[in-house]
Amino acid sequence: MTDLNAQLLAAHSTGDTYALVALYTQAADQAPDTDAACFFLTHAYIFALETAHPDAGPLHARLKSQGRV
Repeated sequence: MTDLNAQLLAAHSTGDTYALVALYTQAADQAPDTDAACFFLTHAYIFALETAHPDAGPLHARLKSQGRV
C-alpha cells in the first residue's frame, strides 16, 4: 500500500475531511491520466465544499478546465 493511500484511509477512518481535500488533490496531481485526476479532484472538491475549504474555488476551476463541471 502506498503512503498516500494509507494517509487517505487514515483520514477517512478519523473523519478528517480537511485533510482529505489535500490528500485527494495530491492524488490528482500524481494521477496517470486525466480521467483518474478528475476522479480524485471531484472527491477533493466535494470535501472542500463540505468544509468550506479555501481550495474549493481552485478545485472547481481545475474541474471546469477539464469540462467536468
